[in-house]
Amino acid sequence: MKIVQAVQNDLVEVLYLLKECVSDMNEKGFNHWNNSFPGSEIMTKAIETGSLFLYKELGIAKGMVILNEEEPEEYKKIDWQVTADKVLYIKYLAVHPNWQGHGIAKKLVGYAEQYARERGYKAIRMDLYSGMEASGRFSDDLGFKKTGQFHSTFQQAPYLALEKSL
Repeated sequence: MKIVQAVQNDLVEVLYLLKECVSDMNEKGFNHWNNSFPGSEIMTKAIETGSLFLYKELGIAKGMVILNEEEPEEYKKIDWQVTADKVLYIKYLAVHPNWQGHGIAKKLVGYAEQYARERGYKAIRMDLYSGMEASGRFSDDLGFKKTGQFHSTFQQAPYLALEKSL
């Protein structure tokens, strides 16, 4: 197992991973991602900026995450508890359905924490769709605190805004 920075040659595999995750979520009634979001433009930009990381085992991408400093627009209204100039954002955390439940998401978040500490970030922020029952347990297990929530115009359930001080 290793977590590596994605390169342009990984794009097809990344898009396949997303397609499988979207299909699985949609079958379970979670429609916060779809066939066009997140899409190839987001993933291509993440590869170009060096912010897309893949969890690979035996050369197969089983999970992914984007790590960067770009604050999502929805976060600007959140009353964050940690006041820090240098914050890392976790985005588009996804694990292929065949390998969910094996701790890959936790390993990706652990990698994000290590990455953040090594680069002097003072906090990590992310959101989770509250419509997914396991979201709360996942974030609690990793030491994230719920600091607020926001709604997307296309979703009934809100997203939970989470942060962790480093």
